Amino acid sequence: MVELVPPGESPNHRVVESVLDGLLAGNTALPPQVFIDDGDRSWRRHAAVLPVEVRRRSVLVTASDASLVDALSFEIGGAARLPVSTPSMEAACDVVATREAWEVVPMATQGVLDALRGDFSDPLVVGWRPQDFWRRQVGPTRLVRWLAEIAERLAIIPLILPGPILVVVGRSRAEIEAALDDAGGGAGSSSFPSPPMIFDLAAADLGVGDGIRIDRILAAEAAGCQDVDARSELRHPVLEIPSGQKVGQWSLTGGAGDDGSPWHASPRPKDRAGRTWEIVSHDGSSEVIAESTSLEMDDAAGQSVIRMPGFVGAALRHGSPAGLLIEGMARHDARRGRPIWVPSVDAEGVRFLLGLPGPIWVDGPGVPG
Repeated sequence: MVELVPPGESPNHRVVESVLDGLLAGNTALPPQVFIDDGDRSWRRHAAVLPVEVRRRSVLVTASDASLVDALSFEIGGAARLPVSTPSMEAACDVVATREAWEVVPMATQGVLDALRGDFSDPLVVGWRPQDFWRRQVGPTRLVRWLAEIAERLAIIPLILPGPILVVVGRSRAEIEAALDDAGGGAGSSSFPSPPMIFDLAAADLGVGDGIRIDRILAAEAAGCQDVDARSELRHPVLEIPSGQKVGQWSLTGGAGDDGSPWHASPRPKDRAGRTWEIVSHDGSSEVIAESTSLEMDDAAGQSVIRMPGFVGAALRHGSPAGLLIEGMARHDARRGRPIWVPSVDAEGVRFLLGLPGPIWVDGPGVPG
């Protein structure tokens, strides 16, 4: 039985119930919950108390781009726009039923750290810097999955803390570097957008004798990497689809480079999250663009290209919140003859974008180097 959340008797509820009854009669697999956003976004209060496993198998019905962005943060699996139709709801149900079964990797709790207190000698931390940039440009879900993969290769308990960062005990720096190479995360690898960094917390006061606290680990990690140069020199190609032509490249550092790319983009120096970017053309001209997640922002920007945040591109699927968001913006900008730049897409995301009107620029693990 599908639960409509929040419960109610609005016209939207009645239409959604009717569509779900029709899909059930057609043997479509239905989600456990359908969140209905009637405009007040109260669905978030109900979603927040559910386990992430349930949210990933649920669907949001909304007319709001802002709610679609929220759905990505809550890891809602599917989405359909109001007024809801049978095809849109069917696509949302299908993506929930058939999407990759990502293992849920929980954050380490204080109790886990207490149980491992006796093993806490020479701790090391693995993570990406700047944290706020990679969370926005890759998405925390993908970062956590990579850290869990590193922990599995090291055969250790995945002590993942907010950041996200992986706390490693009982393994050397050389062993971690070897695990990164095995996972395809060594220098120059395309599996990770940038090699994760390794920080030594051996000299930090973690209070091992009193019990290791999460806040002390996070504070020590933040203090220990302040002087570390985390500006990766890796350059990521940006292609236009469907032609496959290289239109530019981006990196954490500025400069047009010498590879003949039409332009080079980098986040503005004071914007550590990458919400604004500077594009420098090969002829030396430049333009500042702001990332956009809504048609309202899109229209107000007056830019030559609209760049989506990477966490949206990383979750791109037909019938997903990211898919609905990008589909609307791509069709809108195609009518204006303006490119939309969708970063961090995988191979399935590229296939989805090939069905939309262009021009569309892409980068990420699904894009050839």
